[in-house]
Amino acid sequence: MASTRIPNRILDKVISSNFTKRQLKILLLIVRSSYGLAKPYAVLDKGDFFHAGILPYQVEDELRKLLMRGVVRWNPDRKRFWVNPHLKEWVDKKRKADAFRN
Repeated sequence: MASTRIPNRILDKVISSNFTKRQLKILLLIVRSSYGLAKPYAVLDKGDFFHAGILPYQVEDELRKLLMRGVVRWNPDRKRFWVNPHLKEWVDKKRKADAFRN
């Protein structure tokens, strides 16, 4: 049986982060299409996110949020997506909101 080998530190960060359901589905599709295929990145079109139950018009907005939070990286020219392995660069929504209050 095949499995997706994702580093525990990334999985722990995903579990402890505050993602919406759509963001989590997008993130899991990127993980499955990269780590699951033993590649450092996933090659995905907008339509591929439909497999995660995300409609094409919703993809851009949710991806933009993940990019702004530093969770996902993207090379639009090559249609490559990858999970940012530098976990200290990830911004949790709560932390981001607290930063604006101070």
